[in-house]
Amino acid sequence: MSSEKLKPLEASDPKKVGGYRLLARLGAGGMGRVYLGRSKGGRPVAVKVIHPHLAEDAQFRRRFEAEVAAVRRVGGIHTVQVVDARADADPPWLVTEYIAGPSLQEAVGEHGAFSVVAIAGLGAGLAEGLMAIHERGVVHRDLKPGNVLLAQDGPRIIDFGIARALDVTSQTTRTSVVGTPGFMSPEQLRGREVGPASDVFCLAAVLAFAATGRRPFGDGPIEALGYRVVNEEPDLTGVPAPLLPLIASGLEKDPEDRPGLEAFLEHCSVLAEDGDAPLPEPVSTMIATRVAETAVLAPPPQDAPGDGRRFPPLGRMKLPVAAVVGVLLVAFAAWAIGHDGNAPVTPKAIATPKRTPTSPTPAPQPSETASATDSATPTPTSDPTRKAFEKISAGDCLDAYERPSGEWSRSKPRAVGCGRSDAHLKVLKVVDDSSECNRHGADLDGELWWTYGEDANEIALCVQRQFRTGDCFLATKGENENSVAISNADLMTSWPCGAGSAPGEYDFVLRITAFTSGACPPGGRRVHWEVRGRTLCTRIV
Repeated sequence: MSSEKLKPLEASDPKKVGGYRLLARLGAGGMGRVYLGRSKGGRPVAVKVIHPHLAEDAQFRRRFEAEVAAVRRVGGIHTVQVVDARADADPPWLVTEYIAGPSLQEAVGEHGAFSVVAIAGLGAGLAEGLMAIHERGVVHRDLKPGNVLLAQDGPRIIDFGIARALDVTSQTTRTSVVGTPGFMSPEQLRGREVGPASDVFCLAAVLAFAATGRRPFGDGPIEALGYRVVNEEPDLTGVPAPLLPLIASGLEKDPEDRPGLEAFLEHCSVLAEDGDAPLPEPVSTMIATRVAETAVLAPPPQDAPGDGRRFPPLGRMKLPVAAVVGVLLVAFAAWAIGHDGNAPVTPKAIATPKRTPTSPTPAPQPSETASATDSATPTPTSDPTRKAFEKISAGDCLDAYERPSGEWSRSKPRAVGCGRSDAHLKVLKVVDDSSECNRHGADLDGELWWTYGEDANEIALCVQRQFRTGDCFLATKGENENSVAISNADLMTSWPCGAGSAPGEYDFVLRITAFTSGACPPGGRRVHWEVRGRTLCTRIV
């Protein structure tokens, strides 16, 4: 965790909390004051000390302890990890890893809006972080520019879940309003139950802020902001065209009309993958300065050359080496001159024929005239794509779906937890002939296959679409203007529910309202389908 610029400790500040020596002030929030600290092993950490008036509330302590336990389970490369906490201390405290970088609020406030590629890298990282949070059953509820830190290796989300411990201090309930005006979802402001879709709204608002330098619902008193969020459209003037449909759909008033986080991750990663998502140079310099200040205050232990993190960021950030070195020297000189060394400073319709999704192109084989030593073509055992297929087993779930172009969204399969919102497919079996996957002939069953290789080298995954309420897929017109037609391949597609229109050859976006053996929910332009002996209920978006 990080916050504002480092400030010296004051006389009233503690010198140590738990086993952590405090070095400087980072900032303050609704729960307490945050300090830069150092662990016994020499690692820089962020230490949050709870405000005394909250510490006196026994119910708060119990809630705080429960929330910390939940957040400890959250993993992911774009979240800040909780490393220690004591709810029974006087006062209670929380320790997280320290991120040497400014908040998004600070960076945009000082240097203005980001470029398209930088926003895309930011969006992909935040979507991935939120997905990790949701996978553990935690909803952030207060994602805002101040809770997003910009580090050397990508953005980090802070304060997820912990804010719920504050509910007990204001005589609130499980539907209480907890969040930041201007970045809260309409359902938050109305005091209703909030779920992952609420964080999608907040993410879209944060990306709009990064794209324009201002809040999408303006500024002003809390009441005025709340009214605009619930009743008025956001001001998205200046949001770049490649991001406008996605951000606009994320800010839909109805949670069911917002796309899932996987849509943000997919769209943003595609925009970012052709570049290295550089931050504005002044922001990179801000990060370099924080790194330098931290190195002066809490140098890494000599026997620990690295922190063990080994992952490529979606948005790599260029840091000028000369700037880092220069800032470090200046910071050290200032420190040496000004201090004595001891003072420290986040309708049932017509089913169209099946079409087989495009498979990844098999690795080329050596020509008959080329020798084995001359060919650089990988053998089946060394082919990374084949290895990815061979890792998949029956029962695994995959975070893949069919694009409107007919290709799979991933070049090779990856198993994910079946409870994840992006677990679109479930593997029924793994075979060496894709014809074995066609269990029901031409029936509409939501099943297809994903193959690699040919003939004797073929490996096929027989996959089945998982139907989740709220997900959207694509469909075409049937034999007349009033009918809707789908195929098994269409059922494998995924599309943002709030996108507004279907792409390419498609005519409709359908939202799943139920997958049931009973009656479909009423309302909307409804269409239903018999799939796998049950009724797939949808409505036209």
